[in-house]
Amino acid sequence: MMFTLLKHEWLRTRSMLGTVVALAGMVVGVATLLTATGWPAISPMGLLLGAIAIVVLVPVLQLALTIDFWRSSYSRTGYFTHSLPIRGGRIYAAKLTWVLVVTLVALVVSAGLLALFWPVAASQFGAEINPFLVLGDWWAQLTSQASTMVLIGGAISFLAMYLMWPIQYYFAVSVGSEERLNRLGLGGPVLVFVGLYLVTQVAALTGMIAIPFGLGMDGGQLGVVSFGLLTELGVTSGTGGDVMPLGMLPAILIVTLLCLWRTVRSWNRKTALA
Repeated sequence: MMFTLLKHEWLRTRSMLGTVVALAGMVVGVATLLTATGWPAISPMGLLLGAIAIVVLVPVLQLALTIDFWRSSYSRTGYFTHSLPIRGGRIYAAKLTWVLVVTLVALVVSAGLLALFWPVAASQFGAEINPFLVLGDWWAQLTSQASTMVLIGGAISFLAMYLMWPIQYYFAVSVGSEERLNRLGLGGPVLVFVGLYLVTQVAALTGMIAIPFGLGMDGGQLGVVSFGLLTELGVTSGTGGDVMPLGMLPAILIVTLLCLWRTVRSWNRKTALA
């Protein structure tokens, strides 16, 4: 059943996804030509255009699928979706799995576009134009300064942040379309998302205070070091530094897991289309 639902998601959204990816590729192509000119104003504009197209590809695809999620689940076609003889949580699981798969594939596509764009972009700064040599040098430097556990943790955290966004988006759409808010149309999901954003910020700040550790340099090695949010803000005395706080990660993860649970509950018990 899950495979059938995933196949349906692919058939229904492939044209939209292909269009977004094709547009991103076209923008990077134009940006490459503009950058290659080396002309003042034109070349920097090409660099900026190419960088933006590569960076926003994943978020744009996620947002496109979020809008499709709302249309196929709570707009006019939502009646058909919820009339299927399948438990709501299972339909939601298929839709969520699909957006997570698309996110992972889009990250690979973004990396490919960056590799294609890099030679022209790097030539403007006199840097190494072979992206694979640059990646090898970067990796060698990173492995010399960080332990294997730190690298694994960093990679997992990087992927987790991208994968948590769709869960939060779908939560906002689902809860914002329940009976109390569905008369607002898209206003309901937007309102819920704003509230979720505020809650996430508070949770992240609380996590940074509760878990006073971060990722930073210690004796020439990248590792876990102490981190005091109040010290960084100048509230308490102490010495700050360039440290990425780690406490916010479990806090945001907890919020996201709660969103996941609440969305499944919404699909199973609280969906209202009228």
